[in-house]
Order: sequence, then structure tokens, then C-alpha cells
Amino acid sequence: MSHDAHAADAHGGHGADFAPHVLPISTYFLTWVALIVLTVITVAASYFNFGTWNVVIALVIATTKATVVAAIFMHLRYDLKFHAIIFSFSLIFLGVFIAFTMFDTETRGRTDATEKDRPVSVVTPFAGGKEERDLKERLEAKEKKPGAPEAAPAPEHK
Repeated sequence: MSHDAHAADAHGGHGADFAPHVLPISTYFLTWVALIVLTVITVAASYFNFGTWNVVIALVIATTKATVVAAIFMHLRYDLKFHAIIFSFSLIFLGVFIAFTMFDTETRGRTDATEKDRPVSVVTPFAGGKEERDLKERLEAKEKKPGAPEAAPAPEHK
């Protein structure tokens, strides 16, 4: 192989496995229509509250649009099936990574009520929490002041 032929193959030349294909303009028009419809569905879905399914629905619509673009505009539909498999696995791994991220973000704040009363000392974690220490300090302060008027209890709110 000459130097020129090797350079042509390395920089976009036509190798043995290159098979050009020309798509009719109707395919591109139908692809455009499909993307417009999916965009309308995206906008329509944004007006509804599906709760925790909001992210899942948005990702399904976005993945569908990305798949249409990859299949038609990137010619993945007409390329080697190996490339389609690689693309599919990349979507699967992306889904796995997003799922693990969602496990973290969806459970934040659930332990705040428990963790606010952390141990006073890490050396003695079962000696009591900060709330218990503060209560003991207030009671001890009351006991040290004999004859001091007690504070009126806070009114209850209903």
C-alpha cells in the first residue's frame, strides 16, 4: 500500500468495509416530523406532575430522540451491527449510572431528623446526644439558682 493510499484510508478514505448509502429526502423529512412530535410530547409532559416518574419519562423521551438522531443522521441504522451494539450498551451503562445517582439524590434529607441529635463525643457515642446534653444543662442551671422564678411554659400552638 502506498503512502497516499494509507493516508486516504486513515483520513476518511474509502476502505474495504465502506458501503455508501444515500437516503431519500422523505426519510429525512419523516425523521424531522418524528423529532418535532417527540418535542411536542416533551413539552406536553412538562405540564403534568408524574411525581417520581417525571425524570424517568423525560429520560425515555430524550433517549428516544437521541436514538432517532443516531439511527438516521449518524447512519447507525445502516452501519455494522457491531456499532449498534456498542451504542446500545453505552445507553445501558448511562442508565445504570443515572439510576445509582438517583438512588442518592432521591434519599437525601430522610435522615436529617435522626442525625441532628448526634453524639456529643465520638469517644462515647452512646452517652447521649446534643439534645439530651442541652436538656441536662438547663435542668442543672435551674437547680443551681434556688428561689429563681421559673420561666413560664411556652404556649401550645394548635
